[in-house]
Amino acid sequence: MPNYPDSIQDLEPLSGLYIRKRFLNEVRAFLDQKHPQGWCIVAIDIENFKLFNDWYGQDSGDHLLLKIASYLRNLHREDNYIIGHFSADDFFICMPDDGHKLRHIYATIYHYIGKLEQDDSFLPSIGVYRIEDESQNVSTMCNNAQIAASSVVGKIGNRICYFESGMTKKIELKQCILRDARHGLENHEFIFYLQPKCNMMTGELVSMEALARWQKSDGTFVSPGEFIPLFESSGFITRFDMYIWKSVCKTLAAWQDKGYKLVPISINVSMIDITNIDVPQYLSMLTEQYHISPKYLPVEITESIFAESNTIVKNTITRFHQKGFYVLMDDFGSGYSSLNVLKDANVDYLKLDMKFMQIDAKNKGKGIQILKSIVDMAHRLDLVIIAEGVETKEQSEILKSMNCNYGQGFYFYRPLSVEAAEELIQTLPIENFRAAHEQVSRIRNVREALPSSPEMWKLGDNIFRILLDHMLLLSRFNLITGGMETIKRDPSLEGFGIEYETDYPTYISRLLDEQLVHPDDADEFRSIMALDQLRLRMFHEKGSVIYRFRRKFKAGYFWTSLELFPDTECSKENPWVVMVIHKSPSVNPDL
Repeated sequence: MPNYPDSIQDLEPLSGLYIRKRFLNEVRAFLDQKHPQGWCIVAIDIENFKLFNDWYGQDSGDHLLLKIASYLRNLHREDNYIIGHFSADDFFICMPDDGHKLRHIYATIYHYIGKLEQDDSFLPSIGVYRIEDESQNVSTMCNNAQIAASSVVGKIGNRICYFESGMTKKIELKQCILRDARHGLENHEFIFYLQPKCNMMTGELVSMEALARWQKSDGTFVSPGEFIPLFESSGFITRFDMYIWKSVCKTLAAWQDKGYKLVPISINVSMIDITNIDVPQYLSMLTEQYHISPKYLPVEITESIFAESNTIVKNTITRFHQKGFYVLMDDFGSGYSSLNVLKDANVDYLKLDMKFMQIDAKNKGKGIQILKSIVDMAHRLDLVIIAEGVETKEQSEILKSMNCNYGQGFYFYRPLSVEAAEELIQTLPIENFRAAHEQVSRIRNVREALPSSPEMWKLGDNIFRILLDHMLLLSRFNLITGGMETIKRDPSLEGFGIEYETDYPTYISRLLDEQLVHPDDADEFRSIMALDQLRLRMFHEKGSVIYRFRRKFKAGYFWTSLELFPDTECSKENPWVVMVIHKSPSVNPDL
C-alpha cells in the first residue's frame, strides 16, 4: 500500500492526495498484488459544490475541501486505504466494502459542512462500486462509482448508493431525453396546461396554475415526473422555465386583447432559477413586454427552497414584492424544513399539501388535528391558504369546516388545455382572491373548527402550540410494528438521514449509537423510549408522554422536549402515535 507523500507531481496541490493517474496506478498495483476480496471503489462529491463557492466564496470552498482531505489522509494512515482527489470536490477511495465505515465517512463530511454553518443544500453524495472482477479497468470502476453517486442527487434520504448495471442505461436515457428536450424547445413541443384554484364555498374561480407538458412531434407525451427532475439536475430547468414563463405571459396578453376578464396564472420558480438568473427582473421585463400587470403572474416557490437558503430566498421575495408580484409557498407539508420558516418567509399565499390527510382511517383524526392547527397558524399570520391535491368531496368538506375555503385538485378540475381554460374564464365567476381573503381572515378562529371532545381540544391545543414553538421534528410510528414515518424535520438537526428511518427501534438505536442524545441522558432515554414501555403506557394509561433530553446540535447539545400523542382510542388495533421534538425554552440550554 502507498505511503504519502511520494512525488509532489503525483499529488493534487490543494489536498495533497493522489491525482487521478497515480490513484489509478496504485489501485491497479494493489489489485494485481493482493487480490483482495470484498473491496470497493468509493466516489465522493458534494452536491451543488459550484453553487457553494458562488454563495460563500472560494476560500470557504477550499477550507471545506481541506477538511475532507485531512480526514481522508487519516483514513489512509489508520486503515491503509488508497485515496485520490481528481478535481474540485471529486474524491475517490479504494477500501473494504464496509457499510458502517461508509456511513461514518458520510456523517463526518456532513459534519464538516455543518461546522461551516451551511445547510442541506450541500450534501455529500457517495457512490460505491463493488470490485468483483479485479481485472476490469480501474478507470471504469471509478466511472461506475461516480454514476452511483450521481443517482442520489436531489434525494433527501439515503445518500449512499451502490452501482447497478442498469444505471448506465439510465444515464444514456437521460442524455437522450436532454438532447430531445433541446430540439423540443426549438420546435415548440413544450406547452402548459392550466389547473384552476377555486373557492370551495362559492365555486368561483380564483386563480390557475401553469403545469408544463411535453408533447413530442409524434404526438406522444413525456411525463413531467420524468423530465422535470432531469432538467433540474442538469441545469436545463432555467432555460425551460423561461420558455414556459414567456408562454404564460403571451396567453395572458392574448386574453387581455380579447377583452376577457383575467384570472391570475401562477408559475413555478426553482432554486436553480434563482441562482442562475435575476428572476424578479426577468419576469418584470416579460410583464412590461406583454403589457400585463404583475398581479396576474403569481410566483410559486416550493417549501424546500426556504430551507436551502433562507437569506437568498427572502431577498428574492422582497424584490418580487417590489416589482408587484405575489409569492406562494408551494407544497407546504410535503418537505422537511422547519415550520418556523413561515415566521421569516414573507409570502402571500400558502399552498397546503394534503399529505396530512393521506393516512388510514384509524389515524385520520390526528392528521386532521394537525391540519387544523396549520390552517389556523396561516390565518394568524394573515396568509391566504390553498389546499392542493383535493380529490374527494369528504376532503373538501373537512377543509371547509376548518375555514380553509380555497382548493385545487381533481375533485374540482383536472388540468385543462389553454383553449378549455379560456372557455372556463368566460363562463365562471371570478373572485378577487386577495380582497376576499383580507375580508374573511379577520373573523377566523381555530376553536370554531375543533370538536367539543375535551381530549381532542387538548390534542389540537398541544399540536398548535408545538407548531408555533420551535418544532424540530414531526413524525408518527406504530407501537406494534415499529413502522415509522417522518412528516417534518428541521434541517439544522445533527444526524442527517436518521430521521428518515422507517423503523422506530432502528431510529432510537442510531440516536444513541451516534451519540445524538447526550451520553448522560442515554440510559434514561433508552428506558423511556423502548417500544414495550410505550405500549404499556399508551394502551393502558392512554396518556401523552412528555420527556426532556439533550439533542446534538452542531458542535454541542441543546435541551429539547419530546412529546408523544396517542389517539384517544390507542390500542393494539389502533397503535399509531404522533411524536414531536421541539426546543425546550423552559430548560436552561447552557451546559
